[in-house]
Amino acid sequence: MDFVKELKGEVVYVTTPEKAINYKWEKGYGKLSSGLEIVSIDDINKMDCDIFIGNRILEGSLLTKHPFMPNKYIDIKTSEEIIIKSKLNCLGIIARFLGAKEYETLYATEETTEVSVTASGNIEYRVVKVEAGMKVSERDNATGKYYRHETFAGEFTEENYYHAIEEAKRFGLYSDPDINYLLEVRNPKYPNQQTSQHVKIELTRDLESKLDIAFSLNVAGIFKLNTNYNKVVSERKKVLLETSIKF
Repeated sequence: MDFVKELKGEVVYVTTPEKAINYKWEKGYGKLSSGLEIVSIDDINKMDCDIFIGNRILEGSLLTKHPFMPNKYIDIKTSEEIIIKSKLNCLGIIARFLGAKEYETLYATEETTEVSVTASGNIEYRVVKVEAGMKVSERDNATGKYYRHETFAGEFTEENYYHAIEEAKRFGLYSDPDINYLLEVRNPKYPNQQTSQHVKIELTRDLESKLDIAFSLNVAGIFKLNTNYNKVVSERKKVLLETSIKF
């Protein structure tokens, strides 16, 4: 097998050299997602370690592309935290260039669903936790996760506006509908600029797409994930991110 010089999969599973060669002849091979890349630990050890963020990569590791850093991979166990925090950080930087005076975010998990494979090979979804009847801020205080509140001087110039556009492109968020709308309504060339914004964003799709790719490992049954990875890829959360910006 040729040495893998660059990772291309949305999700990468690291296995033994033998498995990395022979898995394509296993019975469940056709059930693996096309977004999944199987790589041997030997190839990983030959690669530029700069592409990996976090702990040392070991046999059995499950990695996913970093959401906003090109050619960077992270352990999938940290994907929820990094996707959410990275988006909040990026939005905060963009808002600052757009002249924000205050920036606040709240995070909540509304529902958790467990995904499993039945004895007949079908995928089964079961709601295991519902957090209803609570305000976002109350849920955030209960979990202690992902709250931030910042204030700025509110300086805004046309030059800073174009800096905001460049930052959005750098983070890969320029095509994001919410970010693009924010850039449009703060354009200094147009009258009646926005002075405040309160948006609720469901991040379920951002998180689930990578987890669905990884879960195909369970469906195929060729590789056995350890307990921690199995828990991560088998959970689906309805995640709500609420942002408030004042200019």
